[in-house]
Amino acid sequence: MAKITLPSNVEAERSVLGSMLMDPNAAAVGTVTLTEESFSGVDKRNVLVFKAMKELADHKEIIDSTSVINELTILKTIDDAGGADYIFELVSSTISPDQIDHYIKIVRDQAVLRDFLIELQNIQDSYANGGVSDISEFIASSSQKLEDIASKRQVGEFKDSSEVAKAVQLQIMSESNRGNRGLTGVDTGYPRLNQYTHGWQKGDLVIIAARPSVGKTAFALNLLVNGARYRDKPVAFFSCEMGAEQIMKRLISSDSLVNSESIQTGLLGEKDLEKIDRSVKRLSNTKIYIDDTANPMLGDLIAKARKLKAAHPDLAMIVIDYLNLISTESHFDSRANEVSLITKSLKELARSLLVPVIALTQLNRSVEQNVGRIPMLSNLKESGSIEQDADMVLLMYRKDYYKDIGVADEKPQGFAKNGYTQQLEENVEAQRAKVGKDPNSVSVVTFSVAKNRNGRTGSITLLFEKAHSRFTSPSLELEQIEAKKNGVNLEDFDEADLATPNKGED
Repeated sequence: MAKITLPSNVEAERSVLGSMLMDPNAAAVGTVTLTEESFSGVDKRNVLVFKAMKELADHKEIIDSTSVINELTILKTIDDAGGADYIFELVSSTISPDQIDHYIKIVRDQAVLRDFLIELQNIQDSYANGGVSDISEFIASSSQKLEDIASKRQVGEFKDSSEVAKAVQLQIMSESNRGNRGLTGVDTGYPRLNQYTHGWQKGDLVIIAARPSVGKTAFALNLLVNGARYRDKPVAFFSCEMGAEQIMKRLISSDSLVNSESIQTGLLGEKDLEKIDRSVKRLSNTKIYIDDTANPMLGDLIAKARKLKAAHPDLAMIVIDYLNLISTESHFDSRANEVSLITKSLKELARSLLVPVIALTQLNRSVEQNVGRIPMLSNLKESGSIEQDADMVLLMYRKDYYKDIGVADEKPQGFAKNGYTQQLEENVEAQRAKVGKDPNSVSVVTFSVAKNRNGRTGSITLLFEKAHSRFTSPSLELEQIEAKKNGVNLEDFDEADLATPNKGED
């Protein structure tokens, strides 16, 4: 009897392997839901690569390009598996590990269909070779074999608890082996903020809100550079208002600690030029990608983000400055409905690309009516969907902002000078002595973590050096006092965990 060509989907197999190489969560899912037999063998390299991954998983080791290449070398199958070139090809040809469930379903369904057809062929061969002594027994036995195979097919989207538990265990083991001191996402660059976020998480939409000129863009650029330097990954910045050259000038000022006004005017001394030269070299070594399209359309922004992710599968984060300047091609009865579409689309972008998306937005004028003008979630401008769709919302408050715009000082209820405020003043004075005697050179900015879908809420304080567009952490002693106000005992953390590395010149 003629043999049939067995089904397979080599591209889905490659997508599964590429996703597993890119993301530890995908690797954990793949190693507990697939076996070597799940792969067709049409491209034998795929079987060998998965076998190496399974060996790593069984020994609770991290699965990535380097470890798989090393394991293939140990197994003496590196050449048959296509060498390092094939491993990197798998990564570069995979758009997003977020789709691994879809690809796993294809691979498993193809494997079940192959087994089903092979068993059908065996049944026919047995009949043709006279292996039927009892028809009833033959049919019952054959039916049972086919039913056993059919039961393996994926029906619906339920996941077996044992598979989920094993996958989560592997994820936990993977993170514990990283030596990242509690970080499971992209480093914010600010230790106290890391305690709330554990790093910016893949798939999260983070909203940072403030009144105009409080320092949103400066803070976002600080986060951008910190993210780019963490594990040397690509980051994207959509500047909807400011040109790329202006953005780079701010980055250089923050990194070199050369006054931004001097950079703008060109009034620079020899030492300043030397600092700028070193800063340019440092920034040139980062993988920062800037799009400065003014007032972009939502569809264009998403398309560019997806294109960048396809070109750089290890894209670490996306920052958008700012949400209120994005438009859509659709017509809405109100701006609130349009913003609702924008935030939902940005959340879906974060999930599909498996990267954190950080979007800046403005607070409305109603914040001026709040006690002490302290912002709340209800002050988010234009739409309640921003709060609803965001995984995390940070509200920025800078007290001297109101002094800058000529508004009389108003202390919040219960405000009194105490150990914390005394320490804060000393921190400001110490930082001011470093950057200049101008009393307005350093501002205190409070960040309220007003929403945190996967963690605690609370507040942190950072110092804002306006002349350098640079945010720094205050002293450890001040952080300890502030942490206790939020119910956190910093004695549980090493001082090394709380020390922010110097990102620029001394």
